Amino acid sequence: MQKVSLTKKILLAITVSIILAYQLLLIYVDDKLASRAFPNLYQSCHKIWSARGLYNQRSEQNAISSMNRAFANGAKGAEVDFHYDIEMNRYIISHNHPERGADGKLVYPEKDGEILTLNKFLARLNDGSHFWLDYKNLDKLTDQQTQTAIERLLEITEQNNIRDRLYIEGSNPIKLSRYTNAGFKTILGIHPLKEKNILASLTMNLYKIGFSYFNISALAMAYGEVDNPIYSQQAIQILGPIPVFLFHVPDDAKTLNQLMAMDKVRTILVGVDQSINRFGINHCKL
Repeated sequence: MQKVSLTKKILLAITVSIILAYQLLLIYVDDKLASRAFPNLYQSCHKIWSARGLYNQRSEQNAISSMNRAFANGAKGAEVDFHYDIEMNRYIISHNHPERGADGKLVYPEKDGEILTLNKFLARLNDGSHFWLDYKNLDKLTDQQTQTAIERLLEITEQNNIRDRLYIEGSNPIKLSRYTNAGFKTILGIHPLKEKNILASLTMNLYKIGFSYFNISALAMAYGEVDNPIYSQQAIQILGPIPVFLFHVPDDAKTLNQLMAMDKVRTILVGVDQSINRFGINHCKL
């Protein structure tokens, strides 16, 4: 009986110590984030951007024609998918991963009849618009390949004078931080749990802790459902001052207007794999 009692006391002491350490860590992280600046990030009353442009069919996603259509309808920015091709030392606009052709080279889907490079894309759309660049193969690059990719992106954005209007999203905080260190604005894509999940607050806090230790500009996450959001009131409180880029936001007027009023919400993408024009909804004062 004494051994059982002693074991319980030890387990209780360990549990209390872990909980105390966790709470102290959260206090430290919150204090660290409260004193951290998030300068020069997009902050406008026009928060709704286009997801891959306004398109009539999936093959038009990420095409210059669909982007022009979105901007003509009032979008101030757009989310775009891209890959870095190691062999060509080029960034290619594409959502899908490339396939190997008969000659062994990577084959990308064409956009408006051509393989669309990021260089061409930015040169043809350099009209003051902002771009959320979803980096599809960031995780697959080696350290040396990452450095080469950064140097190439610096060259491209210097030519097009657009660096301040680019936001690079990826899910690898170590590699993403290297882009921040090189002078780019970055977004860490995370996948927290929905509000009704018992572990929702724990996972959101863990993401916050991780974010605080890396040089990254903002977070990106799916909104969730209207009646079971990921970006819930609890999540908003946990994340504190961290700027957020939201995607897969329900096409619900009340939800959109609520998000419009939140300073920490910088950009909104409406719908899931849908071409939706809600660019007229804004938080601008008349």
